[in-house]
Amino acid sequence: MIRSALAVTKQTPLASRGMVVAEHPRGAEVGARILERGGNAVDAAVATAFAMTVVEPFMSTIAGSGVMLVHRAKRGETIAVDFNAVAPLRAHPRMYKVVGGVSDALFPWPNVEGHANVFGHRSVAVPGSVAGLALALERYGTMSLDDVLAPAIEIARDGVVPDWYLALKHAQYLEELTAFRETARVYLRHGRSIYRPPSMQPGDLVRYPDLAESLALIAKEGPDAFYRGAIAQAIEAEMVSGGGLITREDLGKYEVRVTPALTGQYRGLELAFSPGATGGTTALEMLNILAEFPPAKAAQAATASVDALHVRAMACKQAFLDRFEHLGDPAVVTAPWARLVSRPYAADVAAEIKRRRMAPARRGPGAGQAVDCTTHIGAIDRQRNMVSLTHTAVSLWGSRVVVKGTGILLNNGMIWFDPEGGRANSVAGGKRVLTNMVPALAFKRGAPYLTVGAPGGRAIVSAIPQVLAGLVDGRGSLQDAVETPRLHTEGGDVLVSTRVGSAVLAGLARRGHAVVPKDETYSTLNFARPVAIRVTPKGLEAGVEQYGMAWAAGH
Repeated sequence: MIRSALAVTKQTPLASRGMVVAEHPRGAEVGARILERGGNAVDAAVATAFAMTVVEPFMSTIAGSGVMLVHRAKRGETIAVDFNAVAPLRAHPRMYKVVGGVSDALFPWPNVEGHANVFGHRSVAVPGSVAGLALALERYGTMSLDDVLAPAIEIARDGVVPDWYLALKHAQYLEELTAFRETARVYLRHGRSIYRPPSMQPGDLVRYPDLAESLALIAKEGPDAFYRGAIAQAIEAEMVSGGGLITREDLGKYEVRVTPALTGQYRGLELAFSPGATGGTTALEMLNILAEFPPAKAAQAATASVDALHVRAMACKQAFLDRFEHLGDPAVVTAPWARLVSRPYAADVAAEIKRRRMAPARRGPGAGQAVDCTTHIGAIDRQRNMVSLTHTAVSLWGSRVVVKGTGILLNNGMIWFDPEGGRANSVAGGKRVLTNMVPALAFKRGAPYLTVGAPGGRAIVSAIPQVLAGLVDGRGSLQDAVETPRLHTEGGDVLVSTRVGSAVLAGLARRGHAVVPKDETYSTLNFARPVAIRVTPKGLEAGVEQYGMAWAAGH
């Protein structure tokens, strides 16, 4: 039998001065205009991040979490700004009742009664977005908070006409949104249906006046408005009304962590990742294992061989098994951080992969479904400062709770913790969450070369190493590296894009893997959606995921 096949790609002209990539055209254009006005990469990234909470509200929120890598070209330094969420001070390891089975949400934790760690007021962790974005702007940007917030405020006040992407994400979660009265009022037409995109008739206009006022208050008063002022008071009141744990004390004590980046190499390409309780350690571990194999065995090509897929799957499996066993907030958990990203450990893992040839019978957690959440922004300016910024509401639509009268969607960051006690990533008051984010930067002989990152839940952690390995080993364009079929596994099932072909899928299964073929369409997100910018002698080159609304803009 023959059938049609969908072939999708994107093309972006080179930019000579600056470029921004984001998961929506409107966001990328906001950042590009900031660069045109003379702002630097940090100014552009922060402006884009705030704008994305308006145009892509289900993916990120000003009451969310994030990690930003900043490279300052003149100083030759790379910094990680970690503004991920923390558990409320009143949180404790037994705060959720575990009822058995495995959750099909963001992590394969045991199920919790009422899904209280997945959505609702008790799923909300203390947010870091406003604090982190404002701190990055103050230390490394050139513009005022008022200036970079202006585009987001304008969009929220004047409104947006929903495109297919916005309409789809509202439609997919219509039942969940209508379960919360304020959320339905803010995001749904007449509180019960989706705003309609243009078709044969013009589309609806969606405005977010409450969010515009909250953003304007932050522009005027700074982060204090969110953490100590009127917004903090509103968040606490919302928590009290719904049985949540966050107080104004939690908000007032929130601190951003600023640290050096986690560094490594892949076949001579110098890399910088987010350190600590993010996906950076796991991504670097995976790349180190791949580096122990010849490029043909690790390369990510459109015509990937069974051997190459096998090696990538085995590297990914081991990295995730190590992640779930050891990692948590480094301020609380003692973990073998240095060993996991060491080349000798990678060599030992690679030797075991080579010895076995077949996948071991042992099964780890199921790969599950990459949850359609999070946004990513990359920016490079005229001076070749670089930013890689991942920002999230955690799950799609976060906790699904909007703070009354503010337009602010709250995160569901508590889902990141293991709900069972006695684990490295168990809940504890004031503990930082273990996130999936993998913002990354790359350099050649110390010179700025690449910014890359992705949304896509747990699949982010496997996607970024595969894009980087594909770019280095495949030697194609950046767009090729972003578009090439990928796989994802966490120790059990191996999700593989059907674009690799039926023969390769069958060959991988014969090597002992529990292969789960996955079609890629406009509505699926099985393998994350990377966006990237590369510095070339001729200008800045973009690579943007082909199925979604990812976009590049520059000048």
